[in-house]
Amino acid sequence: MKKTYFLFLLGLMSIMTFGFSACSDDDEKDPESSSALIGTWERISCTYQYKENGEIVDEGKDEGNDLVGFKLVFKEDGTCKSAEYHTDKWDWFDEGKWSYSNGIITITDNNESESIKVKTLTDSQLIIETTDKYTEDGIFYEDYELTEYRKI
Repeated sequence: MKKTYFLFLLGLMSIMTFGFSACSDDDEKDPESSSALIGTWERISCTYQYKENGEIVDEGKDEGNDLVGFKLVFKEDGTCKSAEYHTDKWDWFDEGKWSYSNGIITITDNNESESIKVKTLTDSQLIIETTDKYTEDGIFYEDYELTEYRKI
């Protein structure tokens, strides 16, 4: 199944069920500056829901030992990269450029852009939401993820 997120999710993605417990609007922080984003972030949980032709085929929440190691790095110079931990080492991939405005992180990599909605951003916590809809081999896919990171 195609997964398009830098995280993530970027990949973003990285990358949940609609029955998750989200922060209320009062708890969400959308800083005026992108300075809170700069640094290295480690994924700590991911809630997801995947559909094929409108039917849920997988959903759940991964956290703790269920997660494969995943990091995001946002640098002051506007560059970013992500890594996954495999066989006792970090494999770095998906280098690109990032920008942040109005609660949206935009990642540009190889002339392609991805927009990632920021649900919460503090000096120590980043929660992002990604939705991907696409058709492949006649099947319509909908992938939804809510991913939480902590700054390390």
